[in-house]
Amino acid sequence: MSRDEVTSVFKDQWNAYQWAVDNNLMGHHELLAAAQAFIQDRYKNSSVTMVDFGCGNSLLIPEMTRSVQLEYYFGIDLADNALAMAAELLERSHIRSQQFYQDLFLGIPETTSTPNLIYSAFAIHHGNEQKKRQFFSKLYQQAPDQCAFILADIMILPNQKFDDYTHKLEQYFTKQGVRSDWLPHIMAHIRQYDYPETAETWLDITRSSGWKVLHRQILGPHKAFPATLMLLER
Repeated sequence: MSRDEVTSVFKDQWNAYQWAVDNNLMGHHELLAAAQAFIQDRYKNSSVTMVDFGCGNSLLIPEMTRSVQLEYYFGIDLADNALAMAAELLERSHIRSQQFYQDLFLGIPETTSTPNLIYSAFAIHHGNEQKKRQFFSKLYQQAPDQCAFILADIMILPNQKFDDYTHKLEQYFTKQGVRSDWLPHIMAHIRQYDYPETAETWLDITRSSGWKVLHRQILGPHKAFPATLMLLER
């Protein structure tokens, strides 16, 4: 699949994605609270250099890091319009940043500073299980010791078939008021490009790559469409 194919739903239907975030369809509110608490506790006496895989427009970053010294922020995405929005937002928030238009599965790009925090929200599921394992192994090799990793992503229930997952997800979106002209594009993208894992598979992928799991929990506003949150350490 090409870069344009993977990101077309975000380029063509960015308002739909933004609406989903604003209305907490994916659990972004819970993610923000948990990530903010972790960052504040871990980095209260040190600065943060952060790399964000699948950063989108970086909307949550200023609030997520407001209680610590964010030295530099690197955002990686394949939606060029989102990267442009991210650059403007971060500049307004007085956050030094650099955006990279590249496939997140290529790993950490060459940067001027070594990150001590990796972050990814609802992006890594675009790779199949093999690609995820390769990605986490690559990051483990690239990251410095004690680098932390905040991961939030979609998950599927044990023994649940993908067709059942997407059917329930479409029902959930409909009940939450997703516009009828947005829904077909969103669901087409999900059915073609999403690879959700069970909570246990996510755990195995990260642990087998060498990452230490500090904490994990299920988050999200609806039990039919949960997400997994994992706090990892190199």
